[in-house]
This record gives sequence, C-alpha cells and structure tokens, in this order.
Amino acid sequence: MLIACLWSRWTDPKGELPDLLSFAAITDEPEPEVAAAGHDRTIINIRSEHVDAWLNPGKDLAAMQAIFDDKRHPYYEHREAA
Repeated sequence: MLIACLWSRWTDPKGELPDLLSFAAITDEPEPEVAAAGHDRTIINIRSEHVDAWLNPGKDLAAMQAIFDDKRHPYYEHREAA
C-alpha cells in the first residue's frame, strides 16, 4: 500500500529545541465499506506508477491532483474487537 503523505521538518530558529519531523496521510471520502464501519475518511492509496511523480513534484498542480483521481480502491475488511 502506497499512501500519499505530506511531511515537514521544523527547525527552532533559536536553536534551543531539537528539530521536529512530522507527516500527515492525505485522505479522501471513504470507500463504501469504510463508511459502513463508521469512518468518514479513507487514506489515499496511490498507484505504484505514480510514486516517482509524487516524490518529485513539479509545479503542475493539475498533474498532482490527477494522481489522487487515479488512486487505488482496495477493499478494506474489519473485525469488531471482542
């Protein structure tokens, strides 16, 4: 599963705190089975042929949006905890 994420590194301008690395998975409307389980978002699962474009983005925002539009739609299963 290849998940579209954004990441950032924050550096304290005063140099008093260690760097902070963070990331967030990008989500979209839920797949039907995810919505049926009570969730309102699903991570965007990008196709392997889009990995290089995702990791090396240009300035073409329409091309980046096209990666989201061509996402994979796996079936997610779940089990209720005992």
